[in-house]
Amino acid sequence: MAWFRYDLLVSTVILYATYLIARRVRRENQFKNFALKNGCELPSHSASRLPWGLDRMYRMVKLTGQHTDVLEALIMPSFQKHGWTHSSSGLLGKKFFLTADADNVRAILATQFKDFVTGPNRAGAFGYFVGKSIFTSDGPFWEHSRSLFKPHFATGHINDLEATERSCLDMFEAISARKNGQWTHPLDLQALFLRFTLDNGMEFLFGANVRSQLAAIPGASTIYQLDEVTRMAADTAGADMGFTEAFHVASLQVTKRAKLQSLYWLADSKEGRKAVKYLQKFCEYLVNATLQASEQTSANERTNPPQAKKQTLLKALAKDTHDPIELRDQVLFMLTAARDTTAALLSWMFLMLAKHPPVWEKLRESIIKDFGTEKAPKGVLTFSSLKHCTYLQNVMFETLRLYPPGPLNTRMAVRDTTLPVGGGDDGKSPIAVRKGETVNICVYAMQRRTDLWGEDALEFRPERWEGRKMDWSFLPFSGGPRTCMGQQYALTEAGYLTVRLLQRFDGIQAVEGLDVIEQFVTVTLEPTKGVNVRLREAASSVC
Repeated sequence: MAWFRYDLLVSTVILYATYLIARRVRRENQFKNFALKNGCELPSHSASRLPWGLDRMYRMVKLTGQHTDVLEALIMPSFQKHGWTHSSSGLLGKKFFLTADADNVRAILATQFKDFVTGPNRAGAFGYFVGKSIFTSDGPFWEHSRSLFKPHFATGHINDLEATERSCLDMFEAISARKNGQWTHPLDLQALFLRFTLDNGMEFLFGANVRSQLAAIPGASTIYQLDEVTRMAADTAGADMGFTEAFHVASLQVTKRAKLQSLYWLADSKEGRKAVKYLQKFCEYLVNATLQASEQTSANERTNPPQAKKQTLLKALAKDTHDPIELRDQVLFMLTAARDTTAALLSWMFLMLAKHPPVWEKLRESIIKDFGTEKAPKGVLTFSSLKHCTYLQNVMFETLRLYPPGPLNTRMAVRDTTLPVGGGDDGKSPIAVRKGETVNICVYAMQRRTDLWGEDALEFRPERWEGRKMDWSFLPFSGGPRTCMGQQYALTEAGYLTVRLLQRFDGIQAVEGLDVIEQFVTVTLEPTKGVNVRLREAASSVC
């Protein structure tokens, strides 16, 4: 009977293998017919030298470990060699597409939105830090999250800039501690911008402020300057790691996970887990405090409707959901986005202002004309007045064009679908995308194309925005249904601080040469060596 059982096992294995092969052949024939029906042609292909795309993965991980720019070292050369849309072999040989074509980007993000999702890799890589949030989800939960957030990003809320002014004053105090006469000592503005956006984001989301600007002043301690709830949150999270340090460590850990694609789980460290735990416990305390306060006042509000008043994003969300973990994850992601993207915009903008003195002078002249000096202000800084300062907006747009905070984006097809261009020898035919294949969108490359932006596309020239209309070739905040809801918040925050800085300081001087500026992709696109400058306080600002 042993031979019978052995033959049965072999027959079963052969039948199952035959079934799998037949199913794969049938699936391949269906896809070919689908591609033929839609007039699709194959795109240019970037082949791997090693099986399963191991050479590409190795180089990506190596460049990341060395803090080397993957955009210019790996991705841009691929576009230059294979065209603005092409395919390549990813991890374990799985095919993926890379595109910097505006038509394809519009299809993925808008007109064929339902054909694509963010996918499990993003959820796995970023969920480690921000859990199940609007950024890491698709489908009904994403729609639910979007409906919760959208009302709070209305213009009326953005117009409240009292918290931004408080954060500005903290930043000025931090800069004054590093002054030597009219000029400051060398400053890393990137570090100051990260603290500014962290403090302001905490105010916007929680109504709390970790006062990180003041905490970074040599010899200073802000623990007694914090409000009681924020101080208790810090004590609960643990005293062995500060909020700013934890944020930095967690962001780097997420970056490593994202670069490993489906093998994100290999990127793990004790320090990273410790940082994430600290941040989650800190936010959990603030969430629970908000829920408790909400329960205590809800009965009174039902009988005596309160007058309209300012409220934090967390309080607004707590009216719709009482799940503390969902609230923690949602606001933790929003805090990450509010901190990193705006700080990246400010960092690159002031690097460009230091590199291009005529732009600095023209921008300051425009700001003084519209808003006056610090000692003799003119008008009020509001969402509307900042938006009407045209040259300020042009400088921010030009910065976002050359240095988009999110230079790369990824979508996965949930069904067989097509992209409008990229196929054939001329790259103008549609291409077919299989269910489960990913498309990597490179906004960085698209916004530097000379055929879209002119022969001077690599030059920083804010004047190019005069009379130019927005289109799908400019997407620093993504597009379609998943357009960043916080883009006006970010532009207003960055614009406000820029005005206040140029009202106070009339000169900027780079500490080192800016002919070649190194960059690195973490959660955002960052200048590798920071923003090292000296600022000169305007005579009208000196008391």
